[in-house]
Amino acid sequence: MRRLLARGFDPHTAQSREAGALRELARLMWAAPEDSREARIAARAADEAAADPFALRELLAEFCAQAVGGVHRRTDFSRLPPRRVPPQITAFLLEPVDGAVHQPGVRAVAYLDAPELPLPGPVHGSRRDLAEWLVHAANAESPAETSFGPLSGLLARTDQPHLLAALSSAFVSGVRDGAHHATHPDAREQPRPYLLWRETEAAPTLLTRMLRANPHLPLLPPAAGEDDPPGSAGAHAVLLALLRDRPDLAGPIARATDARKLVDALAQGVLQPGPPGIAQGCRRLLRRLDDSAARDEVCVRALAGDDREMRAAVAEAGYLPSMLDESGRAAFLFATEQWERYDAADPRGLLVTGYFADVSSRPGGGEWWWWTLKYAVVTAAARSGRPAPLPAPPTTPSSSRRKGPVGSWPTSYTGGFGSH
Repeated sequence: MRRLLARGFDPHTAQSREAGALRELARLMWAAPEDSREARIAARAADEAAADPFALRELLAEFCAQAVGGVHRRTDFSRLPPRRVPPQITAFLLEPVDGAVHQPGVRAVAYLDAPELPLPGPVHGSRRDLAEWLVHAANAESPAETSFGPLSGLLARTDQPHLLAALSSAFVSGVRDGAHHATHPDAREQPRPYLLWRETEAAPTLLTRMLRANPHLPLLPPAAGEDDPPGSAGAHAVLLALLRDRPDLAGPIARATDARKLVDALAQGVLQPGPPGIAQGCRRLLRRLDDSAARDEVCVRALAGDDREMRAAVAEAGYLPSMLDESGRAAFLFATEQWERYDAADPRGLLVTGYFADVSSRPGGGEWWWWTLKYAVVTAAARSGRPAPLPAPPTTPSSSRRKGPVGSWPTSYTGGFGSH
């Protein structure tokens, strides 16, 4: 190991068998029994190697690979059960060092603070991979309900951007998992490492406690016109603000978020298990949208898929699609079964009948609304027992018997084949 470190790293070394000695050292550290002679010798060698950033990258990448069963390819941690990190590796990661820009000043944070290395590296050698692995691994700890373990304690207080992004990404996975199982109770059982609430009770999981404890969350959305940074919560930052009991942040984040992504996140939020705070907060936000594009998105969802939550939101908030004229809005009221408002707006049904009279008269983009509203109006009429205010179908003249030969084949005529 010392000879390798003395030679230094170059593109040839980084891709040669010599780097395999570092990976072998990492595997030895992972497998060695705690407090054994092998573990102590390997830890000393790793401490010496960690002074070289290229060697440190090889060690951390192999730790990450061992955590996912020795697989050297890009890993989706949300599909894997978290694996406990051996104590000697936890101590290596959390060794206090100089040079960390963010807190706490430990080896793992200092590595994440440093710029990406220029030489080719292993599959799991990126800052993003390491941060995601640390969040995933922290969920394997089993501290008391009022405390944290070594890794979860780091994540509960760190301000390191890669770790905050990984925490936010884990939260998004947890929200999507909760929404999926709420609508698919018979979903196939698979690992659910990012649960936000325990399945048997409404108690928060370790991930939720880390998210609530970290004072640097949620990450605020980017400036207008910029994409969400990779791994950030994006529109789900609104839900994260609600999880952390920060409704003062939820409104500003919502106003700075893309309308479609915001409504999608809120739709997932109302389905979350556990205490009702997040679901109730999402329902309130759905009824207080200032942006017309966001309101229109709620109206679309109220029709498409027959979403009860969205129907309740448009009815209670009084939303109407901004691109529809008076007759189209009357059709929307009928389709969403807002009978009191519909009867006041179109008592004789003439507006809706006129709206459906001719699809070709609809403005650009209006055909989707025309067909969707027509289906929804028919469905609402059948459900309520009301007659559908649709124009009468055009009458067609009765068909008469066609004169002349039936077809052009010989068998179409009398005296064709078989008439000899």
